[in-house]
Amino acid sequence: MLPVDSVLDLVGKSRMHLLGLGFHVSSGQFDVSDEVTEPPGLATRCTVDGVEISVETTAGAHNPYGVYTFQSDEESFPVPLNASWQGFMVTKNDQATASVLLNCKNWAAKEGSGILVAAEPPSEAKATEAVRLKLARVVTGTAERAAERTGCVTDKGDAGKLAAPAATAKTVSADDATGTCKGMSSARTVRETAAGVSPVEECLLVGGMQLTAEYHPFSDTSDASDAVAGGRYGGHSAPSGADRDSVWTTATCHGALGIGYYHAAPVEGRGGSFTVDPLNESERKDLERFAEESAARHACGSPKALPR
Repeated sequence: MLPVDSVLDLVGKSRMHLLGLGFHVSSGQFDVSDEVTEPPGLATRCTVDGVEISVETTAGAHNPYGVYTFQSDEESFPVPLNASWQGFMVTKNDQATASVLLNCKNWAAKEGSGILVAAEPPSEAKATEAVRLKLARVVTGTAERAAERTGCVTDKGDAGKLAAPAATAKTVSADDATGTCKGMSSARTVRETAAGVSPVEECLLVGGMQLTAEYHPFSDTSDASDAVAGGRYGGHSAPSGADRDSVWTTATCHGALGIGYYHAAPVEGRGGSFTVDPLNESERKDLERFAEESAARHACGSPKALPR
């Protein structure tokens, strides 16, 4: 299922190295859910000379956040892939990791719903623009080949138009925001990425809240992630609500996107509890707008009303 030339390009070697000593390839399958009957060959994890790639179904995915450290990090953001690919890349400490999700129109949830691929370059590969482009080609190419090999009927992105995602989010005034923070008004300064079709999106309202959108499998409790354990709606039993640490709403999406989970968390230093110190009207409108814009990009239904 691997795009051989793209993987070799990422590790800086040619096909001739496949015949020589010192080139290491390994793979192994793993079981992720008793409730999902994965197609033959899934789920699998491959290592090719330092490149690590996992390919699995979205329903029952094994801890999709396991390879990332950007959650609740105000500096490291999931930057969307481009060219209509449903995916993102995170760059932190000069290292990059990428994920891409494909919805399989002919797969029910018990058959896996879709394909999720995550890839990391060799640890010595610094996340330059060239490396980020090569990594994007590996993760999207693997998803495309996995769909072909497993009979997944899907809408893919445009491989010919794929470009290197930005390494970081950008900090701008709220009035100048054009991406995930467009239209926000409760903070003067925001930190945002481009608004793509990523299964994880973030907007930081500097000094106030961090807004996050997560789509299945990143919001679904069928996986093993501690971040979502405990309820259908991003770890909650209600489709919208507020607790000490977050205010959330959700929307119903199609296929492998499952439930869209949109939530606000206080930034470090804000303190307080959302149940004692609820969102003010401007903050409520920002969360509502963030959820509505993200849901529309992903062709989901309207988010549920926030509690008052």
